[in-house]
Amino acid sequence: MINGYEFLKYQPEVYKQLTCKGMTFVYYDCPQAVKRVDIFTNFNILSFVIKGKKLLHRPGKSWLLEEGNCYFFKKGAFNQELYLDEGWRSMNLYIPDSYLRPLIKDYYKYYKGKSLISHPSDYIFELEVNEMTADFRQVMLSSFTQQPPADEELLEERFRELVYSILSNKRNHALVSYLNNLADRQKTSLFEVMETNYMYNLSLQEYAKIANRSLATFKREFKSLFYTTPSKWLINKRLEYAQLMLNTTKKNINDIMMECGFENSSHFSRVFKDKFGASPLNYRKEQVRSAAL
Repeated sequence: MINGYEFLKYQPEVYKQLTCKGMTFVYYDCPQAVKRVDIFTNFNILSFVIKGKKLLHRPGKSWLLEEGNCYFFKKGAFNQELYLDEGWRSMNLYIPDSYLRPLIKDYYKYYKGKSLISHPSDYIFELEVNEMTADFRQVMLSSFTQQPPADEELLEERFRELVYSILSNKRNHALVSYLNNLADRQKTSLFEVMETNYMYNLSLQEYAKIANRSLATFKREFKSLFYTTPSKWLINKRLEYAQLMLNTTKKNINDIMMECGFENSSHFSRVFKDKFGASPLNYRKEQVRSAAL
């Protein structure tokens, strides 16, 4: 699984970058040579699409990202599908929770108490591109080539103005709700990280990184929350998801295996049979026979 942030961060000679108060702003000209790839991020992302379009897939939903639009991504994993003949350029702002929480709290007085969605479920939020958004984008694009480099305090001031504009816009209601929930928590919800990303073939270290925890702390808190080890929990959740897909879709077995986070077909077949008493193929055949009776 590719860590999108680290892939860009550690190639400053390839991708133009600016840093500001723990945030990283990257001008991203995508080199992706394959059509689909799995990516995860342990940062929130504010992305301005400069050129091209691409599809982002999560279980049960896909988003088409298009030129001229602006999107906010939650932390987590997704599958990225490019239109290789069009290319892709974007400006991405990688924003840690540690910066967002106090920033959102500063603006509580502007939106606290308004009717908000309790638990927004979307992974990606499309934002309205208004005059403030367009102005910020232009200032930032100019800053990547500015000499001497743009002043960090000025960059932060412009970013905070953008956040206020986003929070104040009624059309960004779902994102405001998510940010409100984020600010109300002392730390990232381990339950939410696992329940929304278990179907991706992430290592335990990568899950811990998304949850903003050390590996040791992640394992300790996981056991106290789920009463089992991460490995056992992940296999069980993925098998239950595979069972659901076998019952409700016509996808082939290999596609289901990959979508559930398994990479080895023999291992998938063995653990599925251990849990449900039949291989995935025979299980599906039995379900079809039962439905026909």
